[in-house]
Amino acid sequence: MPQLKSGRHVALSVIPYIDLLGSSALEDTRRFFAIVVMRLNIGSALALRDHALIGSFGADARPPDGPVYYSGCCVADVLAGRSDFSPDEIAEFAQWLESEPRMATWLQQQFEDINIAIQECSVWNSSLLADDVAALIKRTLIEKAALEPGSMQQLRSVIAKAES
Repeated sequence: MPQLKSGRHVALSVIPYIDLLGSSALEDTRRFFAIVVMRLNIGSALALRDHALIGSFGADARPPDGPVYYSGCCVADVLAGRSDFSPDEIAEFAQWLESEPRMATWLQQQFEDINIAIQECSVWNSSLLADDVAALIKRTLIEKAALEPGSMQQLRSVIAKAES
């Protein structure tokens, strides 16, 4: 978690993705959607970097113990200028991502944690994966939606709703 020269503390996390997969409050169709989207978009630890969620700390909170507030954007959003980061903050954050020696190890561990959460997800034991026509149609529709260009953004929207 870097602190930028501007004073902004930046938190990177994939925990909301993992929590989403284990959420009993979410119906199986949404968890299945999340699995398919993650499998399509996060095929490696390196690919995970761009999808890591960006969080910040409140004015009085300091890392690592302060509460994190997720912004609804990810690393790729920040690097592409689709966030409230200034150009200087974007440049500094990009430099930190490239030079942080622990980044590759952290990403690999998070990638493994996501894979474990996918494997342990209760959706695999649900009626959604039954061998009947209705289940097949549902899965096909979900898979089609997961192929849409904005599917990761849609997944982050589900996470934002679950966080609030």
